Amino acid sequence: MTKTEKGSRKAAFSFLEANSGAPLPGLAASAANRIPRWLLILIVLLYIGHGLFYRDPWRGDDMLGLALARTTAEGLMRGDFYLLLLPQLGDLAWNQQGPLWTALLAIFMLPAYFWAAITASPVPIHLLDDLARIPVALAIALGLIAVWKATDRFARRREAQPVDPLGLGPRASAFGKTLGDCALLLTIAALGLVYPLHQLGTAAIELLLQALLLWALATAAETPKRSGIQIAFIVFASLLTQGIGLALTQIITLACVLLWVQPLRRIRQDFVSRWLPVMLGLVALWTLMVFLALPATRISQWWLGGISDWWIIEKSITRHTIVGSIEPWLRESLWRWWPIWPIAIFGLLSIRQTRLSRSPHWSVPIALAAVAVVLGLLGPAHWRVQHIVPIVPLAMIAAFSLLSLPRPIVNLVDWFAVTLFTTAGIFVWLYWTALNFGVPAPLAAKVPLRVPGIIGTANLYEILIGLIATIAWIALVLWRIRRGTPQLWRPVALSSGGVLLLWSLLATLWLPAIDRLQGQRLLAASLEQGWLQSASARLGIAPDLLEKQIEMNRDSLPAAACVGPSQQSTAFDAMAIAASRLPISSRPECLWRLGIVGGSERETANAPASQQWRVAWQSNAEDRRGRQRYLLLERLQ
Repeated sequence: MTKTEKGSRKAAFSFLEANSGAPLPGLAASAANRIPRWLLILIVLLYIGHGLFYRDPWRGDDMLGLALARTTAEGLMRGDFYLLLLPQLGDLAWNQQGPLWTALLAIFMLPAYFWAAITASPVPIHLLDDLARIPVALAIALGLIAVWKATDRFARRREAQPVDPLGLGPRASAFGKTLGDCALLLTIAALGLVYPLHQLGTAAIELLLQALLLWALATAAETPKRSGIQIAFIVFASLLTQGIGLALTQIITLACVLLWVQPLRRIRQDFVSRWLPVMLGLVALWTLMVFLALPATRISQWWLGGISDWWIIEKSITRHTIVGSIEPWLRESLWRWWPIWPIAIFGLLSIRQTRLSRSPHWSVPIALAAVAVVLGLLGPAHWRVQHIVPIVPLAMIAAFSLLSLPRPIVNLVDWFAVTLFTTAGIFVWLYWTALNFGVPAPLAAKVPLRVPGIIGTANLYEILIGLIATIAWIALVLWRIRRGTPQLWRPVALSSGGVLLLWSLLATLWLPAIDRLQGQRLLAASLEQGWLQSASARLGIAPDLLEKQIEMNRDSLPAAACVGPSQQSTAFDAMAIAASRLPISSRPECLWRLGIVGGSERETANAPASQQWRVAWQSNAEDRRGRQRYLLLERLQ
């Protein structure tokens, strides 16, 4: 009996073995059939549309993005065009994000402000949120297209073609399009991507920029000068979007692949001859515009604040916190990157004896993902490049890994998808019926505890969407069980379909509950009414006249009739700017300011730091489940 016969230790792991030097296993032409175009477009539209429009802004990046965009849009209406160069939160510089994405969101908001100015009517705050989400939808769509195109171009290269000694395999064009479909589905299937993508943060444009970078690198060997110019604009856009973290990730990746990957080493000189001067020219032009448009104090506040974050790296190293940050990152990534990471791992195991320097379809995405993870763990917390940025290159790696994926892993991923998404779908339906019809009774009793103040609002639209999504999921599971024809994209069909099912149910059946838990519309309205009552008594202006004044012309208010930021919670300041009409300002003469304390009555009573302030308004105990209270403090005479 040989060592590889049944029962031996090596035989138990024989499915991990790969032929040394073989680019990819063989593939029949029939297995490279593409997904119908209409179906792929429908999947993308459903993925983008659900949970993006017609809802309240949620806590976190969603509310912060809306606040930054609204500050920029209102500044543009006043003629403060320098806000297109450096972002602000209220009238304070914001150094944790570049101006590009904020400016795009603000530009799409401008029609609402123009309409309000023409008709002499208040600006509809709820419409601003939906207008700002249009560039988010465009960025997601273009990002998914770029993922498809990048994978297609890499798959058409000679090194990426499957072994085909008999000439029965697919053409390079058909193989590239099929792998493009797989990479797109894998990106959609990533569990940790769908939620941040549907917010006003930078996740959508990060996806787009990473996919565009891979697409440009896929064509760099044939058109180095053109790709050098394209990548210069991509890196510059990354610098003006997420700041130095994302741009530095891309620059280090470029250096690695130009020095390591054989096809790119040959064109290194031509590439750098175009990339370097264009990149330096763009940075110099932007810097010159900033110095000409802004006062020196505003520049130093933004620039020095951003540079100071580099000291966090030194502190992390000296205090030995890097190793400690790996565990929470790894724990989060296990679900953020599912099902991409197990597929990618087995693909990398299958090519462990392959010369990666001669395989750009492997080495380029590997370099980009590895640099993003390492730099994210070493850098400041607000870089966050280790979470979203690696998903695009990992999806490409997983797409190429599908050809050598062992059947046990395929079954594991499929059964996990069926179990997870079916259970989650049943859970969503049960809580929805408990909320609206009181059945089952035990769950109906828990709903008010989980979501205080929620009221059932069942309507025909959400019922139809929920039923269609559920029926489509059942049909997909049955198709996966019964269909015997092998398709390259079959292992990821259930995972991507499950994400669509769950997100569709959450964005329809559970949207009122999510808006109440994650949204702050009611809190903002209560805060605004609290300020109107306090300001009316202090300024001697009727509440209705004061409300009309802040809607139409805040500049006509007295200089001291403003609300200072909390200086304790950026999230609270962002909520007040994004979802209310309060005159937020950092002027020292403001008669009111925001505050935040713990949820107990004792902490609330002792909230003012001195005898100069009193509590004019406080949030209800149910806000954030009573763990903290938001305050409006009024200056005493």
